[in-house]
Amino acid sequence: MGYKSKKNSNPHYYSDCLKNKLKRISTVPATVIEAPSGYGKTTAVQDYLKSRVSHDAKVYWFTAENEAPTAGFRRLCGEINKIDSNAVERLLRIDFPNAITIGEVCDALRSIDCTRKTYLVIDNFQLLSIHLHPALILALLEHGGESLHIVLITQMLSREVYMLIAGHGYYHISETDLRLTAEDIRKYFAIASVNIVPDTAKMIASHTEGWVIAVNLQLCSYQELGVYSDTTILERMEYLVWDTMTEEQQMFLLFLSPFETITIQQASSLIDADAIPEYALDALHNPFIHYNVVRRQYEIHGILSELLVSKRAERGTSFERDCLLRAGDLYRDFGLLHQAIDFYWQIRAYERILSQDFSSLMLVKIGKIEFKDIALDIAQNCPSDIKKQYRLPMLRIAWSLKMAGLDAEFDMLLIELHPIVASSDEPELLGDWMLLKSFQKHPFVTEMKSILMGAKVLFSEKSSRVIMPTHPFCFGNHSALAEYHLLPGEADREVEDLAEYITLYSKLTNGHGSGADILFRAELAYQRCQLAEAEVLAYKAIFIAESHQQSVVQLGATLVLAHIALHNADSIRWQQAVDSLERAAAFPGQDNVVTRALLDTVRGILLNELKDVKNIAPWLKEAEFWQLQLPLPIKQSALFVHLNYLLHNNEFPKLIGTAQALLPKNMSPYEDMLYSLTIAVGHIALGEYSRAMELVGFAAHRGLPDGMVLSYADYSFVMKGIDEIVKQEYPEYYEAYCDSKEKFILGWQTLHDAFLSEESSLDLTAREYEVARLAATGLKNNEIAKKLFVTENTIRYHLRQIFQKLNIDRRAKLSGIQKLL
Repeated sequence: MGYKSKKNSNPHYYSDCLKNKLKRISTVPATVIEAPSGYGKTTAVQDYLKSRVSHDAKVYWFTAENEAPTAGFRRLCGEINKIDSNAVERLLRIDFPNAITIGEVCDALRSIDCTRKTYLVIDNFQLLSIHLHPALILALLEHGGESLHIVLITQMLSREVYMLIAGHGYYHISETDLRLTAEDIRKYFAIASVNIVPDTAKMIASHTEGWVIAVNLQLCSYQELGVYSDTTILERMEYLVWDTMTEEQQMFLLFLSPFETITIQQASSLIDADAIPEYALDALHNPFIHYNVVRRQYEIHGILSELLVSKRAERGTSFERDCLLRAGDLYRDFGLLHQAIDFYWQIRAYERILSQDFSSLMLVKIGKIEFKDIALDIAQNCPSDIKKQYRLPMLRIAWSLKMAGLDAEFDMLLIELHPIVASSDEPELLGDWMLLKSFQKHPFVTEMKSILMGAKVLFSEKSSRVIMPTHPFCFGNHSALAEYHLLPGEADREVEDLAEYITLYSKLTNGHGSGADILFRAELAYQRCQLAEAEVLAYKAIFIAESHQQSVVQLGATLVLAHIALHNADSIRWQQAVDSLERAAAFPGQDNVVTRALLDTVRGILLNELKDVKNIAPWLKEAEFWQLQLPLPIKQSALFVHLNYLLHNNEFPKLIGTAQALLPKNMSPYEDMLYSLTIAVGHIALGEYSRAMELVGFAAHRGLPDGMVLSYADYSFVMKGIDEIVKQEYPEYYEAYCDSKEKFILGWQTLHDAFLSEESSLDLTAREYEVARLAATGLKNNEIAKKLFVTENTIRYHLRQIFQKLNIDRRAKLSGIQKLL
């Protein structure tokens, strides 16, 4: 029956060098096996663990796939759960790590408890590594399991990850160790009962470069023909695999060609069969298709996939389209919409895409591209008759363009869609169109509200099917004051207008933007030094936002609480605010690039405030945000973080030049105020005092008419001259300014001493310092955990680190160094 009758039963062969390398897996905490596809990495580890590991040892195997980062992380947690359920409970509570939670996740990994000999193998690690922060990879390798051995099997890693692994001296098996020499090839052939002379072995070694899969194919060729062949590996595979199959088997594998993994059930559905036929099972019994018993799925080797894709292309575009359409339909039927749309878009199956509800995918990558690129392609190239048939999905496409900042394309599509939705017998569609049209007036809420009044009539107590509560409000702008304060001296009127707008808008959109008007009031009160009122308003905004799962609003209000804690010199409240940032971004359906970028940005603002610049996300420090696919408000916030990072690193010419190159025009008064004060510091450092005072004066005229003096107090200790400007031009705010200035200096010093000063003198991290300080007062682990909103396991891990760093053996001795804490 074709290939099955010639099935490769050759034994596995490993060089003495590799066998010696593999033996060390059992003696080191972590091993990284890195080589391209076809080097036999996975098989080598499987054979070693089967033959060398004792029966009482546990082996857990995880294979990474091309899937959403969160799904992959949760599956990995499922394997770790078999080792330490307590650690996994913490990991799942946090979920997929971001810049805010990375420390907590790393703590959890480093605190894994494992006393029984255990192996955790993570195969295809390269698919996982692209989504993981380097610190998390490091923590995984530095796990706390006493008897745990982690083995990472991976194709070639990025330079950053490779340098991380190499720099920490982890045990590494490379492609060089996996290659076969000419002598190895002779031995391999010999145990398969094929004898070759040394010169032939050298030719094979030269032609294959010791690549195991290529050597294996040469062996198969020898067994078939009795001679050496210099054809390419794909040609060998075509002869030895493809040509031995029946037409039915070939067609079956071509239908499988778009997949890396597939289950029996999926394969049956793919060929419209109730059960997998015998010929298909024969085709799957192939040395280049591995059956994963644990996951009950077939895994197709990359080399075979390459051959199948080339064979699929040979049959023409119509056949290739049919294969990809089948793949998309299969994923759709199994509820895997992300993968389905990827295949549909590859063949521009617009009707299939528009027939799906892709609301949750608008801010994610589909395959290798952003969804907004798919939306733009549909807007520009989808036939008109299909657009007319799918009115609601086309409105969602328009909203996707708006969220991506493609305003011109958004406007053009709205014009095109107006007659289409106006002719519909569903008035709600025109209501949604008007809702989108109101954003052409954004952020002028009075004009937006007048359009929404018409939409309200059309919705008739219903709500939008286009704008979802899970979509980032204000396109990711965490500051309602920056977004909606448009005219100096008008903030009090603007907040009333915003309240009326949000009341109407949130009702039409199932709560989208809820709490934004309260956030505006909280920010304004804070800037006016009315800290008690600001704190109450911030908590109110958080409650409303959380009730409607509004991440952006909740993050903005939490940032206000952190600012207030600094001015009140309250390190506990500041840390609580920072810890709760993750909660603000943990709502279902909101784990997307915008939310993660916003978390990094908000955290960057707080880290800059304490001059803790080393912990700011790399993409913010390196100004990579302008090239990223992010909404403009987040790019502007990221720019503010970057400029302050340059300021704290004394890179003043670069600060000024970057601001001149990237600062947008027509910013809000609040944004003008903050940016001008930041840039003024740079000019003062360069001796350009007059230019600095021009900027300070401009900032004053943009912010002080509304009584926003607090930011001036924040900057006053690095810029002389601010006092006089406030005193002479805005005397009514001078007393509040002086009071805020004193509070800021005291609060900054208190928090800086709490989180940073002791880090250098005692070699403790900020969180370790906080744990040590609380433990020194006599608090128990559970009491500390409650105060810091973490688990007792985390506290125990921190105390172990603290004892080691301070060279003490128990917590009682912390009281002896309490004066340092």
